[in-house]
Amino acid sequence: MSQANALAASLVERNKKYAAENHKPMPLLHGADGKLRRGTGVLVVTCVDPRIVPETFLGFRQPGFDPIALPVVRVIGGRAKHAITNIVGLDAAFGVDTILLVHHTDCGLTHNSDVSLKTTLKDRFPEETARVEELSFHPIAQLGESVTEDMQYLREHPLIKKDMTLRGFLYHIDSGLLEEKS
Repeated sequence: MSQANALAASLVERNKKYAAENHKPMPLLHGADGKLRRGTGVLVVTCVDPRIVPETFLGFRQPGFDPIALPVVRVIGGRAKHAITNIVGLDAAFGVDTILLVHHTDCGLTHNSDVSLKTTLKDRFPEETARVEELSFHPIAQLGESVTEDMQYLREHPLIKKDMTLRGFLYHIDSGLLEEKS
């Protein structure tokens, strides 16, 4: 068994312990009338990097803070173009009024390019070269500017409500602080 498969098996076993010792049943998404409940109206979009945990650095699932149920969309680089299907789907289902878009320092997409990622994929899947060429990973050349670019993309997207509040941030992994961008 590979190291990754062993870790995956361990995580499944950990779930059994969690379910037995910690889990509390979760509220249903719909009310007694059968209709979906409206959410908080706030959506966080950030990176899949396991160091970047908005539940912690935004304090909405931390001891000492009031717990808040916020949806979090995690995609490679926290890029809006990767998250757009989730954003518009969550808005249609639960209502989204405000998006907090968070990129972070030392992001993997600042260390890779479309060319390097596509080269790796084409080496692995030479028969899928055409499909790989269709991909865009939206690497980050300049942190901060990437947030501004994504905010502009969302402002101009035809499926994003014009009255949606969009706030963009750069999360500094060294200090733990957010720096707001426009």
